[in-house]
Formats: sequence, C-alpha cells, structure tokens
Amino acid sequence: MSGKDLYRLETALKRVLKENSVHKDHTVEFDASDQRSFRMDAAMMECDTFSLFEGSDRKAVIIRDPYFLNGSVKQGKASKKKEDKEEKERERRLSILEQYLKHENPDTALIFYCHGFDADTRKKEYKLLEKYGAVVTQYKKMFERDFAIYADDVLRKNHLSLRPDAKREMLERCACDTLLLHNAVEKLLLYGEKNYELEDVKALVPINPELNVFNMSNQFVSGDLSGCLNSINEMLKSSIDHTAMMLMLAGRLRALYTMKKMYEKGMSEADIAMRLSQKPYAVKKGLESTRSLSAKKLLDYLNQLAELDQGIKSGQIDPKDGFEQFVLRNGKRYAGY
Repeated sequence: MSGKDLYRLETALKRVLKENSVHKDHTVEFDASDQRSFRMDAAMMECDTFSLFEGSDRKAVIIRDPYFLNGSVKQGKASKKKEDKEEKERERRLSILEQYLKHENPDTALIFYCHGFDADTRKKEYKLLEKYGAVVTQYKKMFERDFAIYADDVLRKNHLSLRPDAKREMLERCACDTLLLHNAVEKLLLYGEKNYELEDVKALVPINPELNVFNMSNQFVSGDLSGCLNSINEMLKSSIDHTAMMLMLAGRLRALYTMKKMYEKGMSEADIAMRLSQKPYAVKKGLESTRSLSAKKLLDYLNQLAELDQGIKSGQIDPKDGFEQFVLRNGKRYAGY
C-alpha cells in the first residue's frame, strides 16, 4: 500500500491488520528506507517463522518505506564495477522475494508500506509482487471536487452542519488534506456544537501552512502589512519558526519573480502558465498580487532575504528580529506607513 494521503493510508493499514486478524501489537517492522541497512533475507526469514506473540498464531511483517519501490530515490553516477555490484544485489533481492512468494506462510501477512510516496510501478519488485497476486492499494491526494464530497460524508457521519461560507472556509484551510480535515472535525466535536458559522470555523480550525505562506507572500507584495503580520502570527501558532517562514517566503517570491520577469518580456498569462506548468488561474492571481512591483524589486527582496539568511547562519542576526525587520522595512513602503 502506498500514497501521499497519509490519513487514509494509515487508516487502511489498521483495516488490513484487522481483516487479517492481526493484533496491532503482533507485528514486526523493517525499515527498508536505507539500502545499506535493509536485508530482504532477514525480512523473509521473519515471515517464515511462527508467531511468538502470546495468544496469537497470526502476525504481520511490515516492510516500511522500501527504497526499491520509491521512484524518487535517485542513484548517483557510479562506476561500472559499482553498477554491476548493485545489479547483482538487485537480482539477489528479487530471487529471495520470489522464493518466499512461491511458498508464502499462511500465518503471516506481508505488507509493503510506502508512507508518503506512490510505489513505482516500473520497478521489478513491484512487477514481481503483482505477478504473485499482491493486493495493491494507493491513496493519492484528492482533487478539490472529490475532497468536498469526502468532507460532506465525514461531516454527515459526525452529525455536523456548517453554513455554506463556513464549509468553504474549512475546505480552504484543510487544502485537500484528509488528516487536516479529520483534525478539524475533532476540534468541532470537542467544542460541542452541531451547527457552525464562518466565525466559528475561523476560530477553531487553523490555517494550513501552505495557505498561510501563500497568504503571507501575497499580502507582503501587495502592501497589506497588517494582513501579513496576522499570517505570521498564525504560522507561529502552528509551530513554524521565523527561519522556516523566511525560506517559505523566499520560495514564493522566487516563483513570483519568474512570473513577473516573463510577463515583462511580453509573454501572456497562458504562455507563462504553460512554461511553468502551473494553472492559468494561479499565474493570474500571482501577477495581480505583484501589480505594483517590478521584477527588479522582487529580485531586490530575494537578495535581502539571502543576506538575512547568511546573517542568521553566521550567528550575527537573530531570526525573529531579522525577519520582522525585513517585513516591516519593505511592507510599510506600500501600506501607507
């Protein structure tokens, strides 16, 4: 099982263990994220042994984050000798796995668990598991429409009613993240009411970090100093420190600078969206937020943040003071201060 929708993925793991009559404590886990330390033979040997858990003859062996199913694990340049060695190790791993799959232990549930990434269907190990009838489940992050339907179902099951504007606000704050949604529902249930309005959601459901940094950057470049400072306070409540905020803002400003530079060179919004592989609406809103700024000014902000980063790393600047001074110095210029 794999995917980036962590809540549904973790829920599915619990369900699989229950369906296989495996108590949650009757599991043996192997960390397979590091090629240097994981051994397939040790894992398969564990699968073949009888359960030693008291009162249970059924167990599960969970192979967590297998590097050999992770398509994002990049292999650096290697010599021919090293490549040959890695290929031999791969073939050995496949052989060990296939030997077990041919004669599985019926008292063991073998689970390959890819937490936060999709199993790469091109990998030989994946194809081998498919060959022997592995049950493949994948939990991708939902699109907005599917997430809205899912949220309605969760709210209905918990007997919660939100006004339309309150529901829109909650969906925006959860950003298609099922874990954030369920955390939000738990807060609403703890509050004890069954009907909620917009102000209730704003008070009870925190803004997710991605939306916060988007709001903060747009408020900063558009000159909304008060809004920018409020977003910073919200991020602090979410345990995001000033150094992390600085890096997030720099990343957003870098994207806005690229958009603005292309626009100043005469490219249309549609062309910019195509070139940057972004939605046209996102490019439109980004350019609107930088209407009063030039690409040169955005580059100046980036240079200031780079200098601030160096000052923090050298210990000459306090992250809190340095970041707040940067925001006040540049935000007040456009906010009427």
